[in-house]
Amino acid sequence: MKTSRRKFITTASQLGAVGGLMSSGLLSFTGAAGTEIQGSRKKFGPNDTIRVGIIGTGGRGMSLIKNTQAIEGMEIAACCDILPFRLEAAMKIAAKGAKQYDDYRKLLAQPDLDAVIISTPLYLHFTMIRDALEANKHIYCEKTMTFTIEEAKKLKPLLDNSDRVFQVGYQHRYNPVYQKVKEIIEGDEFGPLSHIECYWNRNGDWRKPVPDPKFEKIINWRMYRDYSGGLMAELSSHQINIVNWMLGSTPSQVTGFGGIDYWKDGRETFDNIHAIFQYPKGLKLSCTCLTTNAQMGFQMKFYGKNATVQIIREAGYEAWLYVEPTYYQDFGNDKQKEAGVDAVTGATTELLKKGKPIALFQSDPGKEDAEPTRLAIASFGTCIRESKEPVVGYESAKDSAVCVALANKAMQSGEMIKWKDYI
Repeated sequence: MKTSRRKFITTASQLGAVGGLMSSGLLSFTGAAGTEIQGSRKKFGPNDTIRVGIIGTGGRGMSLIKNTQAIEGMEIAACCDILPFRLEAAMKIAAKGAKQYDDYRKLLAQPDLDAVIISTPLYLHFTMIRDALEANKHIYCEKTMTFTIEEAKKLKPLLDNSDRVFQVGYQHRYNPVYQKVKEIIEGDEFGPLSHIECYWNRNGDWRKPVPDPKFEKIINWRMYRDYSGGLMAELSSHQINIVNWMLGSTPSQVTGFGGIDYWKDGRETFDNIHAIFQYPKGLKLSCTCLTTNAQMGFQMKFYGKNATVQIIREAGYEAWLYVEPTYYQDFGNDKQKEAGVDAVTGATTELLKKGKPIALFQSDPGKEDAEPTRLAIASFGTCIRESKEPVVGYESAKDSAVCVALANKAMQSGEMIKWKDYI
């Protein structure tokens, strides 16, 4: 829908004023994608509790337990981990009377569990998803969905033959900032979108302490290629999922570079990655992850002909609009500007004159990850109750898994990898 230059800038300036309202209402959003799932399944009344088992109670698993326990009508009724000290910690925050296991198959056999959360190393995802489907459990699986493209393909018929809810843990899709940014970049006045840059940079070795050397690959599985897709799977995957959704398409090819250039500690996955994806019509997406410099932190930048939108995460999510100077120079001559009528505030006008950004969204400090995770799990519960398809189901997660696998292949081989050769 075509918008005027004045409306574009005015709307952008008004968005900043509602940022606080959006962030304060986060936990009331439990929406699902809306498509009803056909099949016979347990019907939940408004007062029925969804009983959830969790497989994998490491750092991420503990966060998922806490967030599930905070949602009315859901509870963690079983925990499973092969490390006793992790299982013990999980049981302290699970629901009263929860059962514990060191074999996930025994957890899946617990008859009173309605759903399962899979929060294990990536290489285990496919097998555990398959077994959970056979046990007729609803599934929330952490990203990335599968380790390989072949596993992603094998999963499709298994899900097609099931009426269980299957959701993948791209929790950032539940943060309202991305919907607002999507609306802006789709507007005519933003100008053609040509480039997207994503950063997720940290300064640290990405390791967790190991109480006994025999637990090294169990605890630090992200460092080893047989178990993990590395930085691309664990970090950039979130941003790729967002970009694919915003563009409504998948890349046609990818190339990139990575290396173990600083942390010479026996790891096998790269300590820095730089991948470039090309989408239809020539749009380029670059993804960078560093472990030796955190100055850029988490950022996503969307470059249009007339403006740039920047999403950052420091104390919380923030989104900013930068209007191109050449675009604003014509603003004063806009034919829609009538004498005595100015829809743009004086403060916004002064900001634009100085080249300063307009605030689109600012969330509360410290809530940038916890709330979207809680929203994602709450939405999972809503999908179970209402027999709805989740926001991030198989197709969206499959495309992200393919992007991760192809990017890693490109970086490891030094080749340009084409999507059509694998899908």
